[in-house]
Amino acid sequence: MDRLRGLECFRKIAERGSFAAAARDLNMSPGAITKQINALEDMLGIQLIARTTRRLSLTEAGETYLSRISLILDDMDDANETVRDLGHGPRGCVRIAAPTSFGVIKLAPAIARLLNTHPDLSVDLVLDDRLTDIVDEGFDIALRVSETLADSSLIARRIGSYSRVLVASPAYLAKNSPITHPHDLLGHDCILFSSAQRTGLWHFTNPANGKEMAIEVSGRYRVNSSLAMRDVLKEGCGITLTPRLVVEDLIARGDLSCVLAEYLPRNLNLFALSAPHRHKLRKIRTVTDFLAKELRMENRDYAPND
Repeated sequence: MDRLRGLECFRKIAERGSFAAAARDLNMSPGAITKQINALEDMLGIQLIARTTRRLSLTEAGETYLSRISLILDDMDDANETVRDLGHGPRGCVRIAAPTSFGVIKLAPAIARLLNTHPDLSVDLVLDDRLTDIVDEGFDIALRVSETLADSSLIARRIGSYSRVLVASPAYLAKNSPITHPHDLLGHDCILFSSAQRTGLWHFTNPANGKEMAIEVSGRYRVNSSLAMRDVLKEGCGITLTPRLVVEDLIARGDLSCVLAEYLPRNLNLFALSAPHRHKLRKIRTVTDFLAKELRMENRDYAPND
């Protein structure tokens, strides 16, 4: 057997959760990848993958083996890229998943500059407001916009943050009760972002004492895209808390008005996530560094819950 190929097959099966998916990713037949795993297990004299007709899982030995060979394969990938790139820039395709609004407004222009700067790089960008499974769906980088991140085994880098504003149309504000304090929002029709970690829970800092308050709002319209809020807001159907970048043009034209500007809402953070065995690859580091610089955001290492 090709021992290195066998290790690559084993890790890909562990990532994808099936022989068929791993075979597609590696451009192999299911029979060929099965033969590689059988030969690897025969060489080691122990079962690495427990197979049933419905599912597969790694054995205890398989879990241990995966953690050790991943370090080896990562080092080899990095060494291969380093040697190939001597005298050249980073190369290869980087698959990126990102939220739709952020992707359209901020990310796409930055990627255009990335492609012009690094002619040997290519990008496969997928815009989707659901939380993608980076490993299972084969992404190199997932960009997430949220207040915090849940614990996971992924490597997360905080690229920066976005301010948010509370906005409504002048028509909506004219026909509804005044809003002078965040608690007044309880009597209003709030437009909610359904992909938020806590839909309808809005946080504001009280300017009088610097303390944060949480308001549980409600409304008739929930949507998983910030861009899909714009027309509803302009038509006077409610009030919402949204990233400023989504509505700054509407504010400038007078289509929307800022409300409670003195009560600062929590910022949304922008995170770049990647799988532990891939985040050190040169092409991934290059793209993440470039986006952080182009988007003019501070960056620092980030651990969930810090």
